[in-house]
Amino acid sequence: MGGARRDTEPPAVPATVAVLLGPVAVWTGIIVPAAGRGQHVFLAAAFGVVCVLSGVRALRIAGRRRAVRVWSWVGLVLGALGLVMLVWQVLSFATDGAFPPPFWSPYARC
Repeated sequence: MGGARRDTEPPAVPATVAVLLGPVAVWTGIIVPAAGRGQHVFLAAAFGVVCVLSGVRALRIAGRRRAVRVWSWVGLVLGALGLVMLVWQVLSFATDGAFPPPFWSPYARC
C-alpha cells in the first residue's frame, strides 16, 4: 500500500497521440485564416498543447523503450513548432504588423 505506484498506461499510446497530432498542430500553426481567427487559434492551441503534453507524458513513462522515446520526441517537436508558429502569427496580428509577419503565411501580411 505504501510502495511506489507504477504506471499501467502503455507508453506507446501518448506517443502515438503526439505523433498524430503533431502534423495537425504544424498545419494549424502555418495558416491562420482571416475569417474565424479566434476559433482557429483556439483549436490550434488546443492541438499543440495536447500534442506537447502527450509527448512529455510518453517520455516520462517510456523507460528504456527507444522507439517510444523517438516517436514521442518527434511528436513533441512538431507540436512545439506548431505552437511557436501560431504564437508568431498571433503576435503579428495583435500588434497590427509591428511584430514582423512570418515568412510562410500570406495571411499574416496585413
